[in-house]
This record gives sequence, structure tokens and C-alpha cells, in this order.
Amino acid sequence: MSLRTILRKELLWSRHRILALLFVLVLLPGAFAGASVFFQHVLPKDAPVAVVAGEDVSEEEYDVVAASFRLFSKPIQYDSEAAAMRDLERESVYAVVSVPPDLGDPDVKRVNMTVTIDGDMTPYREPSQALVSVVASTMNRQLDKRVVVQREISGEERKLSSYLLPTFLTIIVLTFAFAYLPYNLAREEAVLDRLRVETSLDTVVAGKLAFFTALLAVPLLVFHAVGLGMGYDVNLLAPAAVAALALTFLACGAIATAVTFASGFGTTGRLFNVLLLFAFLGFSGLVYPVGFFSPLRRDIIRRVPTHYAMLTVRGATLRDLPVAEFGPWLGGVALFALAMLVPLKLSLLAYERGT
Repeated sequence: MSLRTILRKELLWSRHRILALLFVLVLLPGAFAGASVFFQHVLPKDAPVAVVAGEDVSEEEYDVVAASFRLFSKPIQYDSEAAAMRDLERESVYAVVSVPPDLGDPDVKRVNMTVTIDGDMTPYREPSQALVSVVASTMNRQLDKRVVVQREISGEERKLSSYLLPTFLTIIVLTFAFAYLPYNLAREEAVLDRLRVETSLDTVVAGKLAFFTALLAVPLLVFHAVGLGMGYDVNLLAPAAVAALALTFLACGAIATAVTFASGFGTTGRLFNVLLLFAFLGFSGLVYPVGFFSPLRRDIIRRVPTHYAMLTVRGATLRDLPVAEFGPWLGGVALFALAMLVPLKLSLLAYERGT
């Protein structure tokens, strides 16, 4: 067979795989290239910081402190330290600053100010040291007194490895939903058609989603055992974390199954699920806190339901917070899972009509 014949055969093959080739050669590279706009800086320059100003603190004193933090953070005024600490645990802010009441008193020559960070928020530990140094230097230049800024760590000071354990578990769940589940469905396409004779396709798919959700207990127990063996004080079996992971898999599994049936179990559907996997991995705030990212990417992440699932998993496993603390977030992820059943049902109807 000549080279010309081989090239002609490849061209004919390409014409029959035009959608898959367009996806791989155009859509996928375009998505990755376009995603570069979301990576605008590396260091957290506008991470939210709670500035607690009591009744004895004047507006001028608050403005001085807030201005000192604006270079590397976004100060948010709080009237209660308890509310600020609660938001610190929920990753709504990444530091709590208590404004001293005698900051503007000319008779006071030295004031102490405390910046509290969460010991579980390992990625923010090093940036917080730089933040404290810059704030102390700035305030000492602005005021005719010595300002001592001290950093305090709330809770246990964790290592990066223990911080990443719930993150890697969530990545496994997303990969299981968007990669292995579609692969399993494609391999059992013929079996699914035979099962439709005895029962409905809805029942078959529901059973498969339920079975694979139950299978998540295996990696969950493996991760928990590894955490115990390594001496990490991480409770991966916390009820809120288990609920968040299960709801995440059901939602993403429903999406992946809908794409698989809508594409007729074809290659295009598997590739599209891979693209969705990368999208959820990139825009769920899995590793770095959302405050580390640019405003554009931060706004997008906060609109992705799996981001709140990750916050729930991290909060429940690392900080051992009660389930009630995550009620709104778990409810939002549950509504997301229910909503994803709609495209799943439509794809099943379209598949049944086409076969």
C-alpha cells in the first residue's frame, strides 16, 4: 500500500470522526488557552480579611488599619469578633484583625495588634507572615507611635500533607464520576439494551448510580486508614463530609451519564466528560483557597456548587465542625444534584427514541 493510499484512508477516517477531531483539535485547546485569563496573579493580593472594630474604635482608627491591609488583602469590617472567627472557620475570610481602641490616642506610645489565622488553612500560613510584616511597617510609618503586629494561629497548625488529604479524596470522587463511570457505561452498552427488556432504563441507570455511590466507601475508608496510619488528625468519616462527597458524585455522575447517553456512547461524549472533569477540578477551589485567585476566577468559583462541597469536606474533616454549620451548603449541593437529573432524564428519553 502506497503512502498516498494510506493518507487517503486516514482522510476518509477523519471525515467520519469529524466531531471528535474538532473537539480534540479545536474545542479542548481553545478551552485551555482561554482559561489562562483566570490566572492573573499567584500571590493572594485581595484575599478577604476581617477587621473587627469595637465600639471604642473610631472611624479614623478603622480607616488607618484597613488602609494598611489593602495592599495584599481586602479588609471587611466586622462588629463582632465571634462572627469574624466563624467566617474564618468557613473560609469566608482568611485572617481576623482586632483593632486596638487606643490606636489614635497621642498619649499611648505603643499599641499591640493581633492578626489571627486558621491553623488548618496551610496555604495561607506563609503569605500571612508577609502580610503581618507589611502591615506593621506601613502602620509604623503612618503613626507617631510603635505598632507591634502579632500573628496568632487558631486551632491546630497542620502540615500541608494533612490539609491535602480531603482535597485528593474529592479529586478521586470527581474522577470516578467523569472518567470511570462513562467508561463502565460504554463497556456495558449491550447489556443495558438487554436489561431494558426486563425493566426501565431509568431503573437501570438509577441502580448504577446508587451502586457506584456506595462504592465510594472503599476509597473513603482507604483514605481514612492512610490518614490514621500517617498520624493525621483528619476525620474523613465526618457525616457532613460523607454527605458532601456522595452528593457531589451523584450530581457529577448524572452529568457524565447524560453526556454518555446523549452522545450515543461515542468517543465525543467521553472526551467531553474529560473536559468537564478538568473544568470542575479547575473551578471548584480544591487546593488553594478561593481568596488566592483573581477576582474573575473567584467570582466563577463561588458560583460552582462543588466549591461548597469542597468547603464542607474541608471544614468537617479538618475542623470537626457540626453538620448544622454546613446546612445551606449541603442543601445547595443537593439541589444541584436534583437539577442534574433533568438533563439525565432528557438524554435517556432521546436515547430510547433513537434506538
